[in-house]
Amino acid sequence: MNDTLSATVAERKPASAALRLWLWNILLGALLHWRFVRGVDPIGFQATLFLGLGMFSNAFILSLIPALVSAPLSLALRAWPAVRRSLVALVWTLFLTALWLDGNIWGLFRYHFNGMVWATITNPAAGDAVHISTSEFVMTGLGILALFAVQYLALRRLDARALQGFKLSHKVAFLALLIPITLLEKELYAYADVVRDRRTTAIARVFPVYQRLTIKSLLVKRFGLVLDERPRIDLSGGNILLHYPQTEPEFNADAPRLNIVMIVVDSLRADALTPEVMPRLSALIDDAAIPARVFTNHYSGGNATRFGLFSLLYSLHGSYWITVLAENTPPVLTRALGKLGYEFLVLSTASMNYPEFRSTAWVEMPDRVVDDLPGDGPAEKDLAQVPALVDFLDARATDTPFFIFSLIDSPHQKYSFPADQTPFAPYGEDINYSSLANGASAQEQLELRNAYKNSVYHSDRVLGDMLDALRARGLLENTLVIVTGDHGEELWEHGFFGHTSNFTDVQVRVPFVMLGAGFEPGQENEPTSHLDVVPTLLEMLGADPATRADWSLGENLFDTQAPDRRRFVSGWDLLGLTTPDGILVVPTETHRGLVEGWTLDWQPMIDDDELIKREGAALARLALECSRFLR
Repeated sequence: MNDTLSATVAERKPASAALRLWLWNILLGALLHWRFVRGVDPIGFQATLFLGLGMFSNAFILSLIPALVSAPLSLALRAWPAVRRSLVALVWTLFLTALWLDGNIWGLFRYHFNGMVWATITNPAAGDAVHISTSEFVMTGLGILALFAVQYLALRRLDARALQGFKLSHKVAFLALLIPITLLEKELYAYADVVRDRRTTAIARVFPVYQRLTIKSLLVKRFGLVLDERPRIDLSGGNILLHYPQTEPEFNADAPRLNIVMIVVDSLRADALTPEVMPRLSALIDDAAIPARVFTNHYSGGNATRFGLFSLLYSLHGSYWITVLAENTPPVLTRALGKLGYEFLVLSTASMNYPEFRSTAWVEMPDRVVDDLPGDGPAEKDLAQVPALVDFLDARATDTPFFIFSLIDSPHQKYSFPADQTPFAPYGEDINYSSLANGASAQEQLELRNAYKNSVYHSDRVLGDMLDALRARGLLENTLVIVTGDHGEELWEHGFFGHTSNFTDVQVRVPFVMLGAGFEPGQENEPTSHLDVVPTLLEMLGADPATRADWSLGENLFDTQAPDRRRFVSGWDLLGLTTPDGILVVPTETHRGLVEGWTLDWQPMIDDDELIKREGAALARLALECSRFLR
């Protein structure tokens, strides 16, 4: 009889031990959810209850996948306990590691693991865009190994206890309790969605891979309930193929053929253009011998390099990026300049393979792209752009106009600058993203702000040397120079660090300066955008403004802009409409949700209906613009 009992216990051992391990990992997953809800201040009892229940229900739902994977492993491999423990421990280690890493992403950027993060991880060229130290990799790896060891040893101990026999009743009761907790949490969300209670629905975004339960369609179809639905903007109009441009711009043969130089400084926020941080550029602006026009209210077209440069070079919203990349379509700007006989040079410290500008903006001129500059780190490679520029200027045909594009990378994280050029101190010498994901002290924030300023100070030196090279050769008299940023950089003004995380001014407002020839000097304070650059340049070269809408979504920078002009900015899967009263966010894919309002300091707008209604015309224009060049 004892032999029979032992055999029965041995048979049930893998399943019972796996069940207990599952329950412990649900609790650990709920504990890790604290990293997502930390700092959330729920308003009212319903939002507070939803937040508390959501930590357990979301951990429970996410745990179902590893549980379904580990359960058959436990049964199928019960004859090989070491192998079974290793594989089951690995499954749960991956589960908790994914939650931990997503918590790091959320802590820094307030979004979860998405397509942009995946593209960054999987693209071999992403190392120029994301700099993670070796020590962080090592510490993360050691942490994963330690977690695996804990899971393995825990399962071995549970196996031993299962042989001795233990009761599962209270464990099953806990598992059963998670089901009504989850149902109640989903009902709270569904009710809040029906009555548009953003105090509750806005909290849902903090939970990774949150599964929303909505019943509005059921209420409308089955019970005839009439709901005043907020707009769901279809940005593609059902079309997927590119029709850009609709017609090619035609040029007046008698128009001037100015040289064009675009210098883009990565992560250059608008308030960095000061005599202290950028003395060389500031001095050139104040130099009466060099015409200068400063645009003080200028937005990039996005909060990331991909969309900032895309809007600058294509005059299109970021919603077109995927289609342009898929069809390897060059911008109208370079196509037109090529037909006008321009020579090209593209200088970039960061790889033009990521973002994929070799396959888009420069697809027709791969031999003119120089992104393998010598040097150890971005600061030295930025300096190497100057002799590369000089070589091009000295070797070119003197009667041929040229287009030069330069991307200076020093102010991109981790903020690169020479050790002997540090006017701003104290400064941080490294960025530990894992640590910053849990918050930054006032001292850490100060040191990183100063590191950012030092990197901008260095980039100012580089662009100053480039402009000196043009001036020394007498080229500024017939050259239009543009200095701007691809996007801004937040330094905790709204609780964020870096960029890509929101559409506030610090992340999308950038300097925009014109130097040289072809324009009236002065200062422009009305709202302008990167979308306006291509039509401005091509119309300066003689393109007919009447055809502008056939190849551009922007306006001419020199036309009088309306003080209340609405500007659109792009993120990875969102578009933003900035207004004086708030920021409206539109998903680029309709299944991802509806239009939502955010305050100017990026807090969920509790009552956004009035703002959405008031901006209905601008939202309709956005929908039309995002489908204009599709068929």
